[in-house]
Amino acid sequence: MNLPASPIVPEMVPLPRAPAVFGLSRSHLYRLAAEGRIRMVKAASRTLVDAASVRSFLTSLPVAQIGPVKDAA
Repeated sequence: MNLPASPIVPEMVPLPRAPAVFGLSRSHLYRLAAEGRIRMVKAASRTLVDAASVRSFLTSLPVAQIGPVKDAA
């Protein structure tokens, strides 16, 4: 059985692409950067999001506690 290859995420992701890559809104990414929880850098006029800092933030989140599905009937 062949598993699909995991997508390769570069070390730095341009801010316009970051919401699609990380599943977080642009405004949430800015909030996290302002709080010092993720790192963004400037390269000329481009804002780049440090992928390692976002991964570190995401792995620090608590596991979702999902209960059993209730019967709709």
